[in-house]
Amino acid sequence: MKNILLSNDDGIQSRGIRALDDFFSKHYHVFIVAPDRERSATGHSISLRDPIRLKTVEKDRVFSVDGTPVDAVHVALLGVLKVPVDFVISGINNGLNLGSDVFYSGTVSAAFQAATFNIPGIAVSIDNNGEEIHYETAAYFLHRIINKIKKYPLGKGIILNVNVPNLEVDDIAGMEITKLGKRCYNDSLIEREDPKKNKYYWIAGKLLNTDSEAGTDVKAVDEKKVSITPLRLDVTAFDLIEKLKEQYFHEID
Repeated sequence: MKNILLSNDDGIQSRGIRALDDFFSKHYHVFIVAPDRERSATGHSISLRDPIRLKTVEKDRVFSVDGTPVDAVHVALLGVLKVPVDFVISGINNGLNLGSDVFYSGTVSAAFQAATFNIPGIAVSIDNNGEEIHYETAAYFLHRIINKIKKYPLGKGIILNVNVPNLEVDDIAGMEITKLGKRCYNDSLIEREDPKKNKYYWIAGKLLNTDSEAGTDVKAVDEKKVSITPLRLDVTAFDLIEKLKEQYFHEID
C-alpha cells in the first residue's frame, strides 16, 4: 500500500484535510504534516531564521508545525516521516486557486515543494460558495486523478493544480485539462491608526471578473467541470532565450 502525505495552508484542524484523511485512509497509508493554524497566501515562503516547532497530534502519523505550508512538507520529507512518500496532496483548500492565485497560494506551493523532492504533488481546492462545502466531491475526483498518475506518471518538477466546483459528484460536468486563466481583483490599501498614533495597513480587494477564454481553469470551473492544470517548477521563458541573446548581447557569441 502506497504512502500519501497530506498538507495544506488552512491548518491541521481544517475540514478539507480531515475529509482527505477520512477518504484516502481507506486506500493508502496516510500521514499528515500541516501548519498548526491558517497560513493562507504565504506562497513558497520557508522559515530559515526561525526554528520550526513540531507537535505530535497522533503518534507516528499526524503532526502540526508552527511554520508555513512549505515548511510542513519540507520537514516531513527531510526526516519527520520515517517512510518513503509516494504522493503529496495539499488541500482541500477552502476556496479556488485559479489563474494568478497560484503565485500566492500556500496550497499550491506545498505541492511544488513535493516536486523539489521529485515526488508527485497535487494541490486541490474547492469553491467555497454556498452553506455546504462538498469536500467529498473533491476527494472523489482526486482519487481518480491519482489512479491516472499511477498509470501515467508526472514528469520531474511537475505538479497538478486541481480546482473543483462546489457540487455533488453527480452534478459535475466532467474533468478538463486546462491552462491558467485570469482573475482580476480591485486591490486596495486600507490605512488605520493604532492608539499610539502609529499607522498600519490592511491589503484588501474583491474579485472583479474572471477569464471567459475556453481552455482555462477559470472557464472550466464556470462550466461545472473539475479543472486539472499542469504546472512546472521551471518557470524559464524558453521562447525568449534566443531572442534576448540577440537583442541584449548580440556582440556575444
